[in-house]
Amino acid sequence: MGMKETLSLVEEGSGPLLIINEYHGNPGALLFYAPDGRELLSVRISVTFGNRVIKNKTYSDTPVATGNGEIAPILTKILSIDLVEKPSSPLVLGISNDDLSFFYNGQCLLKLNIKSIR
Repeated sequence: MGMKETLSLVEEGSGPLLIINEYHGNPGALLFYAPDGRELLSVRISVTFGNRVIKNKTYSDTPVATGNGEIAPILTKILSIDLVEKPSSPLVLGISNDDLSFFYNGQCLLKLNIKSIR
């Protein structure tokens, strides 16, 4: 499906569109687009899995972000999540210039290693 077709599926008034590009069958980039098709952020990544597994659940907690990399204020604005120093939520996105780490109750479940940002 082309970008024009993909953007036509975005509902009016919704947030940004996230497209995950692949490289050799693995996630290779996170591409954020505004509903009008403007690219908001592009992050090239590689993936490292944590050694913990949690059961599939639905969580009512709102995720928060921690970190101070140059991408932190941009990404938290796009995702509409708070950037905090001390998280009170068990769901935390750790942001640095080198990686995005997804935590649950202090355990790293997934790390996306940042290769470049534009």
